[in-house]
Amino acid sequence: MKKHKKDFREENNFRAEQNAAAERETAEQQEPQKELSTHDEEKNSLREQDNLDTEFEILKKQLAESKDSYLRLYAEMENLRKRTALDIEKASKYSLTSFALKLLPVADNLERALSFVPTSSEEEKNSQFCVSLRTGVELTYKELMNAFKAFNIERMECVGKTFDPNSQKAIQEAEKEGVPAGQVIQEVQAGYMIGKDRVLREAMVIVSK
Repeated sequence: MKKHKKDFREENNFRAEQNAAAERETAEQQEPQKELSTHDEEKNSLREQDNLDTEFEILKKQLAESKDSYLRLYAEMENLRKRTALDIEKASKYSLTSFALKLLPVADNLERALSFVPTSSEEEKNSQFCVSLRTGVELTYKELMNAFKAFNIERMECVGKTFDPNSQKAIQEAEKEGVPAGQVIQEVQAGYMIGKDRVLREAMVIVSK
């Protein structure tokens, strides 16, 4: 009976050892699978991160290209707006050029009339006609200059200034004591500017030599 119990215990111990060995073998077999599974997860994670980085770089490049296109288009539209505004300004400023040119002889004749009407002689003082004539011519000339000014047309002031070939035409040179060479000493025909940056008619002048 004792022998039988001993054999039974030994058999149980043997089975327990076999079960433990089987469990260890199973655990050893599952361990590489766990490591392999973790490795695959890491690879997949790295692959997804690479894909996200690639998509990010593509979107970043597209955004930069879109921004560049927008800035170029904005610059072109701004230049077009400025050119259009400048064209409108020029058209408005110089639309009366031909009409103004036809009025300049009127101004010339009024200036000539003023130069011929006496101003200080006794005859003028005693002549109401001469006084009235001069007053009428002066008023007419003044009104014409005011009309010119309203449309940015101004008479040049040349006498006593340095000769400017861009706005003046020298028809003669003459010596004048105390005046350096190259100065306008006499104005034969008045010159006019329109818009302060364009010559409507150049002045005809005599220049010192």
